[in-house]
Amino acid sequence: MNPIEVKNLKKSYGKVEAVRGVSFAVAEGEIFGLLGPNGAGKTTTLEILEGLKQPDSGKIKIMGLDIEKNLSEIRSHVGVVLQSTGLLPELTLAELFELFAGFYENVRPVQELAAEFDLIEILERKYSELSGGQRQRFVLALALLHNPKIVILDEPTLGLDPAVRQRFWDIILSLRGRGITVLLTTHYMEEAEIVCDRVAIIDYGKIVAQDRPTKLINSLGVISRVKFMSSKTINLSELEQITGIVSVRRDRYVYDLETEAPEASLRELLAWEKDFAGKIFNLQVETATLEDVFLKLTGHSLRE
Repeated sequence: MNPIEVKNLKKSYGKVEAVRGVSFAVAEGEIFGLLGPNGAGKTTTLEILEGLKQPDSGKIKIMGLDIEKNLSEIRSHVGVVLQSTGLLPELTLAELFELFAGFYENVRPVQELAAEFDLIEILERKYSELSGGQRQRFVLALALLHNPKIVILDEPTLGLDPAVRQRFWDIILSLRGRGITVLLTTHYMEEAEIVCDRVAIIDYGKIVAQDRPTKLINSLGVISRVKFMSSKTINLSELEQITGIVSVRRDRYVYDLETEAPEASLRELLAWEKDFAGKIFNLQVETATLEDVFLKLTGHSLRE
């Protein structure tokens, strides 16, 4: 049994089809990402899974339970971090922990949870006084207060600076280590590549592809590039023989190699250099990303 199963989910607002037949399943202990631009239907999909909105049609099962018939029981298994969390700003973190603990039968000790998320020193601080990173750590701690089996995160690192975002990635990965199933949305392609076991690329309310990030990149033949400069002229035909190379171009001293297998090409290039009479330098590898996959599948940028 998959903890999350979604089949042919649809939701419209008037004439606007926000979700158009979305289907996916998330395995136990997996981090699954919905990757797409703003307005693609990611948040609407999560809001339906969270019981905040009713779908027009489709089936959803959480922990084997039909969401239409068992929403109350399902909520005991799920922790949620919304894109925008409205908490009472003048309450301290300790007071908010106490308030939310009253909603559940079985909760973790607050001191234990606060220590796990580096909140001990700020428990008596008001929520309104927290930085963006502190707020995100706190709302995730709240989502884990009742020991959920599933955690749903809607754009969990939106607006955070890069250093704080990377710290949050470590926290998300630690959830998988504890066997917690994670469903998240993001429009940060690097976040999806680093954190997610699998992703579904969603655009205009439809899933256009889903698989492991590396498999998506490789299966669609998205090209990576290896660029370098050389102290001596290189016969382009020699470079064309390297594994994975699709094309080779030279612009004065700069060589630009397109490859379908960047790691293999790079290893072979460095081995080839040992017998080369000159020297290569300023070596750069521009690997294909999910942004490239998205562009190839949809014809427009993930950021648009």
